[in-house]
Amino acid sequence: MQKMTLDVTGLTKTVLSASRKGLLRRKPIFKPYATTSSDELSKVAEEIGTPLPLDLRNWLLAVGYGDIDEELSFRRDWLVSIESGHLKGGARFAQDILGNFYAFDSSGRIFYLCRSEPVFAVMSKNFLEFIEELVRRDYKLVDWVNSLETQKYEW
Repeated sequence: MQKMTLDVTGLTKTVLSASRKGLLRRKPIFKPYATTSSDELSKVAEEIGTPLPLDLRNWLLAVGYGDIDEELSFRRDWLVSIESGHLKGGARFAQDILGNFYAFDSSGRIFYLCRSEPVFAVMSKNFLEFIEELVRRDYKLVDWVNSLETQKYEW
């Protein structure tokens, strides 16, 4: 399959224009929840003690908080620093329908953090690649997560 190479603007357009066939009509893939601002995201970064990766910041400024395909939720509440373990110094930024979290480390890599057992996995080298892969996989996040090779997380 062809590898996408979009910027945040291109990915925003792709995700915001995507839809699924519903029972009676098509429904958008992205459901907005709340807008955000540059000032708010700067305050969030200060609160969590680490800067947001630029692509994540630009994504949130473009689309705001919301849900992708009712599986992946972006909310202000999910932006929390990670205080221990392999990802100490990073932060969580999203939660999926099963309660699993998604986080970034200080280099911007994106990780899956399992809710039900102390394991994690690298998902992508950055946020842009994470969203590109999610689009490539037709927004089937749970299927993607189930295919990951996890390793033990020491809290």
